[in-house]
Amino acid sequence: MIQSPLGVRVPSFTFAALLRLTEIRCRRYSASMPALPAVSKVVRVAASGTISAPAVWLTRFYIQYTGTAPVVSDLDAFLTAIDTAWNTNVKPLQDVDTTLTLLSAIDLSSPTSAVTTKAVSRIGTRAGSVLPSQICAVQSYVIARRYRGGHPRGYWRVGTQTDMSNTTVWSPTAVTAFDTGLDALFTAVFAAGWSGAGTLSHVNVSYYSGFTVVTNPITGRARNVPTLRGTPLVDPVTATTVRPSIGTQRRREAFQL
Repeated sequence: MIQSPLGVRVPSFTFAALLRLTEIRCRRYSASMPALPAVSKVVRVAASGTISAPAVWLTRFYIQYTGTAPVVSDLDAFLTAIDTAWNTNVKPLQDVDTTLTLLSAIDLSSPTSAVTTKAVSRIGTRAGSVLPSQICAVQSYVIARRYRGGHPRGYWRVGTQTDMSNTTVWSPTAVTAFDTGLDALFTAVFAAGWSGAGTLSHVNVSYYSGFTVVTNPITGRARNVPTLRGTPLVDPVTATTVRPSIGTQRRREAFQL
C-alpha cells in the first residue's frame, strides 16, 4: 500500500499506474499544442507569490512598446522599476500572509527575444484578517472591441476581511484604494522604459478566435477546441477599473510564468 498526495491509501501498483497514465496524457497534450505565435513589440509581465506557502497567486499583463526591442539587461532594469513601484503601491494593499516572490518579463516579438526573471520578497502590510487564498480583486481592462466571453481583466491578490462590505462585495473605500494603487503601479510601469523603448502602454493580446467542436470517437464526448489566430490581435487598454464584486483566482493558481 502507498499513500497518495490526497492522503488516500491505494495499492502501490495502482498508484504507479495512475502516475504513468497522467504522464502519458500530459505528454500527448503538450505535443499536440502548437507554440503560440509571436506578438510584435509586446512584453508580457507576470507577478507571482505565496499566501502562507504553499498556496500561490499569479497575475499577468501585457505592455506594448513603440521603439526598439529590449535586451536582457533592459528587462532586468524594467523589473527592478516594477518591483519598486509594487513596494510603494501594491504591497500596502496586500495582507501580511501574501508575499510577492517573483517577477518575470518576456518580449513576445520572437522565440529568441529577451526574457528574464527577478526574485523578490515583498510582504503585504495591510491590516485586517487574512482572506482565503482564492479571494482576489478583479480589475477590468477596457478595450474598444467587443467579443463573446466578456473582456480582458487582471486578478490581483489584494484586500483583507476589513475591506469587505459583505461576503460578495468589496467596500467602496476598498475599491477606491485598489484602483488608486493599481493605477499608480501602471503609471510607474509606463515610465520605466529602457533606452529607445519609445512609448509604453497597456494592451491585451488575443491568441484565439472561435473554436472547433471535436468529438471523441470512442466516448462520444464533445469538447470545444479554441482556434489559434494566425496573427495575435493586440487591443489597446483605454481604461482600467476594479470591480466591486469579490473575485476568485482559484483557476489561475497553478499557471506557470
